[in-house]
Amino acid sequence: MEDGALLVAEGRILAVGARRAVQAHAPSGTEVVDFGEAVLLPPLANAHTHLELTDFPQWAAEAGEGAAPESFVGWIQQVIRVKRQVSAGRFAPSVQRGIAACLAAGTGAIGDILSFLPGRELHAASPLRGRLFLETLGRDPLLYRNLLHTLRQLLQEQTVGHLQLGLSPHSLYTLSKQHLDEALRLVHQRQLPLTIHLGESPAERSFLAESAGEIAEKLYPYVGWKGMVPPPARRSPVACLAEAGGLLPGILLAHGVQVDADDVELLARSGAAVVLCPRSNARLGVGKAPVSLYRQACVPLALGTDSRASCDSLSVWDELAFAVRWFADTLTPTQWLTVATAGGAQALGLEGEMGRLTAGSGAHFQLLTPTTLPNLGELEEFLCAPGRSADVRHLFLGGQEVWSQSPTG
Repeated sequence: MEDGALLVAEGRILAVGARRAVQAHAPSGTEVVDFGEAVLLPPLANAHTHLELTDFPQWAAEAGEGAAPESFVGWIQQVIRVKRQVSAGRFAPSVQRGIAACLAAGTGAIGDILSFLPGRELHAASPLRGRLFLETLGRDPLLYRNLLHTLRQLLQEQTVGHLQLGLSPHSLYTLSKQHLDEALRLVHQRQLPLTIHLGESPAERSFLAESAGEIAEKLYPYVGWKGMVPPPARRSPVACLAEAGGLLPGILLAHGVQVDADDVELLARSGAAVVLCPRSNARLGVGKAPVSLYRQACVPLALGTDSRASCDSLSVWDELAFAVRWFADTLTPTQWLTVATAGGAQALGLEGEMGRLTAGSGAHFQLLTPTTLPNLGELEEFLCAPGRSADVRHLFLGGQEVWSQSPTG
């Protein structure tokens, strides 16, 4: 819409339309804010990320881990090595920088995975909406039960800042059956939001199906789980999760690369949503998610940046630009923009609140001020092109400006 306007009061959008029409129906004395030549649109949603790893590139360089690993399992081992050398005091600043990077890129909602539990304090002071998933993993009963006991206490908080608390069992290959069962039981009892890494790599699929490959031969011995390899499930990751009772309505599945048509049908019936992380998948060489299958089956899609351990930035604008080109003509620019905004908001439980500029929704929006604005008919394609991160000038959440690149911001 050219020359459009929003009417906002008390953090809500009251009207959306042409500027003259909106102004004509605005109450007398309404403050008028003119942003000039700009693009106003909903904030982006980063539905899968690990903000505690924002400083990972610096940590890796300090640890002499500059070389790219040769495999997915090699990458996991690298992440473990680097994290073991980082003092606990460095994670909080990393979370803080991650939050700042999201805001600067026009992100208004996140689905953050947190294993550094004191990081909740940083989120408590953040304006970001969405969900904060506390992570659990492990196969040693004594260790994971102590962790789950701690998480049960923390999850009683229900919210941290503007984020709803949820649980993130890391993945099917990093939890024992008993650990997964106990985690899912907690989710059922508390009606918690749930997310899990699923179908991310061929290594995961072969491990679950055959109890073989690099996860069994390299990762398990590396983390002290030798002798804990489970028997072959002879099923796909999606089928394994369904059998465990974990394909719950609203579950957020991260990656969803290694799935077939039968898996997608299961996901469609369950009401699960899938967060695509194409830049991470490309860097780790784990394959390309079957976006066409997901769309045909009406599986809800969102975008996520994963972590700085596998991605160059936390900008969903960068993720969007990469996705449009990597998946070629699978979706139109308009459809990709919907995935990055309304799709992510829906996946994070914010449907009706964020993701679309409509009367009744929250006053959440960002403004971009490109050097040159395209014609209206070329706008969607322009927004999906590389370089939009640098165009973000303002971000409003709940009617309040929470980030600005202006001199007074």
